[in-house]
Amino acid sequence: MKTNNHNEDKKQKGGLSQVAYDFVLTMIVNRDLSGGTVIQERKLADSLGVSRTPMREALGRLEGEGWLVRLTDRLLSVKVVTLDEYLQALQVRRLLESEAIVTATPRMNKRRLEKLRADVQAMINHPNPTSDMHWKVDGELHGAIAEASGNAVMASVITNLRLITQLFEVQTVPRRITPGGAEHLAILDALIAGDPKMARKAMRFHLGRVKAGVMDDL
Repeated sequence: MKTNNHNEDKKQKGGLSQVAYDFVLTMIVNRDLSGGTVIQERKLADSLGVSRTPMREALGRLEGEGWLVRLTDRLLSVKVVTLDEYLQALQVRRLLESEAIVTATPRMNKRRLEKLRADVQAMINHPNPTSDMHWKVDGELHGAIAEASGNAVMASVITNLRLITQLFEVQTVPRRITPGGAEHLAILDALIAGDPKMARKAMRFHLGRVKAGVMDDL
């Protein structure tokens, strides 16, 4: 009985740690915790309604993944993504995602693609599209392509690189919502047509325009 209780406690603890991880990562991505912000473990734990133990575990995981950096033995802060790091991450994304989409094209579910296309079109047609709407469809599209590539390692790398570029791009998104949506439609049309060469070309163009958009704002 003690063993079962111990396993249940461990399982619950792991679940709370994951919840805390998702909570803090979302705050980082949404810029509620911007680059350079000093992390207050107790305040975050209280906000989520968990003890400090799962929050500490979540923060340790985020530090290990590079989203948090250690200032002292007791202080962590949110990573600041530099322009150089952003450009390097985007360059690697362009290489990887251009290859991922080629292998993903024949594997992707057409109904899912049609649904994604409808979501992108709805965002474009919306009178006041928001950053949240943009990041939702952007994440679903790029995530679906990476997943369908069949290469779990590449998909994981793409996910991490997307987070780096997202952290840097957040402040430029409103201007990019409409053109970004049009580029996503071009990618989806190529995928729905089952044309890997066209899909690859559309992906390379899209990520090239992402870089140009950010550079224009600097």
